[in-house]
Amino acid sequence: MTEELDAVLFDAGGTLWDVSPSREEQFFRALRARGLEADPADLAEALRNADRVFDDEFALQDGVNEAPFWERYDGFVLKEVGIDADPRTISSDISAAFKEIVNQLDTWTAFPDAAPALRELKERGFVLGLVSNATDLARRVLKNLNMERYFDFVVLSAEVGVRKPRREIFEIALRNARAAPRRTLFVGDKLAVDVKGALGAGMNAILIDRMNVYPDAHVIRIRDLHALRRFL
Repeated sequence: MTEELDAVLFDAGGTLWDVSPSREEQFFRALRARGLEADPADLAEALRNADRVFDDEFALQDGVNEAPFWERYDGFVLKEVGIDADPRTISSDISAAFKEIVNQLDTWTAFPDAAPALRELKERGFVLGLVSNATDLARRVLKNLNMERYFDFVVLSAEVGVRKPRREIFEIALRNARAAPRRTLFVGDKLAVDVKGALGAGMNAILIDRMNVYPDAHVIRIRDLHALRRFL
């Protein structure tokens, strides 16, 4: 696809970097603090199932009033692992713990394949952009992980006033890339937010499904960024 593409755009969290401790560990700690236990493997599977079941609803969130959504999400996870507990309490505990670490830069760690993939694409002459439903924290994480050097531009929802999957944020990115939609590829880890959003804006899209959340998705799906080579 080299002759057909001018730009490759990326989502941030779940695509290039992840949180540490992981979501699984944060949920596990919240349960244990309440005297509850879950098998780690069962919990990881429950979270994957929740991601799949709530994917479309997650795409509707505004980044501000999301507590009711996460209560439903966490309640689903609790049922999946067979724990009878108030999801509002567990969800509140997880949210409070996350707020304590979210702004610490060392909380965010790059996936091992991220920098090598970005470096290779940059050397091959693609315009690279980051498009994220995020605040300025994403810029600071990008700098802390020494990955800002690979990107020609960054588009953040908090700065442009619109979130993925809305068409407008992808159009803003396309203007920054100075590329036509059909000559642009978007890579992200959320089916509705990233892939369907990009496709809706006329772009090409690839789902990076590191945790095998969407095994039956009818889109181009890869498990790591090294696999991008097959399509570029």
